[in-house]
Amino acid sequence: MTLGVQNFRSARLREARLARGFFKKSLADKIGVTGTAIGRYEEGADKPQRERLNAIAEQLNFPFEFFLRPEWPEDLQLVFWRLRTSETKYAREMTEQRMRWLCEIFSFLEREVDFPTVNLPRLDMPSDFRLITGEVIERVALQLREYWKLRDLPIPDMTLALENAGIPVVNLEINSEKQDGFCFRSNVLDRSFVGINAYNVSAARARFDAAHELGHIVLHQNVAPHEARDPAIHKLLEMHAHRFAGAFLFPRKSFLAEVGAPTLDFFSDLKRRWGISIAAMIYRAYDLGVIDEEERSALYHNMARRRWRGILREPFDSPSEMPLEKPRMLKRGMEVIVESGVFGRSAIRSALSFPQNEIETISGVEDGYLSEAEVLPLVQRKRNAGFKTVDLESGNILEFPGPRRKRLD
Repeated sequence: MTLGVQNFRSARLREARLARGFFKKSLADKIGVTGTAIGRYEEGADKPQRERLNAIAEQLNFPFEFFLRPEWPEDLQLVFWRLRTSETKYAREMTEQRMRWLCEIFSFLEREVDFPTVNLPRLDMPSDFRLITGEVIERVALQLREYWKLRDLPIPDMTLALENAGIPVVNLEINSEKQDGFCFRSNVLDRSFVGINAYNVSAARARFDAAHELGHIVLHQNVAPHEARDPAIHKLLEMHAHRFAGAFLFPRKSFLAEVGAPTLDFFSDLKRRWGISIAAMIYRAYDLGVIDEEERSALYHNMARRRWRGILREPFDSPSEMPLEKPRMLKRGMEVIVESGVFGRSAIRSALSFPQNEIETISGVEDGYLSEAEVLPLVQRKRNAGFKTVDLESGNILEFPGPRRKRLD
């Protein structure tokens, strides 16, 4: 009897398969086994032989070592999805795997750099989320703005605002128009994370998605996982987060002061200043009682007539006019450990064992960053133990006191 790879981790096979969008049968056909055999590998009932695991790794384009490393030690119980109900289970599962990898990459970086601490205030919220009203949401959005010292002015960078508050953000290219964003909390890391689908999305839409996910984080801490999966409750939670996003991005006081006439052209003029879409401003006007339901419908109808409805069709949706915001937190962390010399690029790839492009995408570094040649001079100047970097783009995010080397006993 031929023994399989003894340190094979069955959960890793499932992660890789789902991340690539394979059914068990389709993967089995590619490597010449049955779907039942793949199922037994994933259940831990059998272990694949080395040659077969090599074939699986090659077919899924994963390093062989990935299937030997322990998986992330927690199930993500509650994930808030901003997506349509018609999104397929497999499409969600492809993204869910990357949530776990996001936790692993963050944990790896956090061992070497100090990220901003979570900075969320205690908010006076109803214990039952069903009692959250529009007025409660307006008040909470204003309180959070005041706590973060944003005043009633436009937020220059919504992603930066989240990361300054210790909430990591990741932009993923998810080839699906039905997934806009997600957020989840890792109890192991004691943080919430936000993901934005950057595929065919405008800057204004992505900013709204980020504010929407922030709404879930601050409003829905008392929601149980089984409640969030209930379609009626999910719809209510989405309404809450939608109202919060509008209130946070364009506060009531400023909206009422600046919106002289609720017309498409007026909203278009305000779009670049406030970084919020015309469609969202129409709904904001409705939420605040500036327009009624009939006027709202008429404005949306006129948007359709002008062909402003749909993906990247509004004025200023072009990236050249309004560039997409990019996360910095994980990117800065990755750059710190490379530039400080604590880890080389090949050492990072080896330590994480994910496909290189997955590490680069999740951490936000440029494509190919981890494959650049490392040229080490024969003689180097002595360096201080500490390493510090500051985000020069904003001046106020991600100051790392330097990599902390651990003693080897």
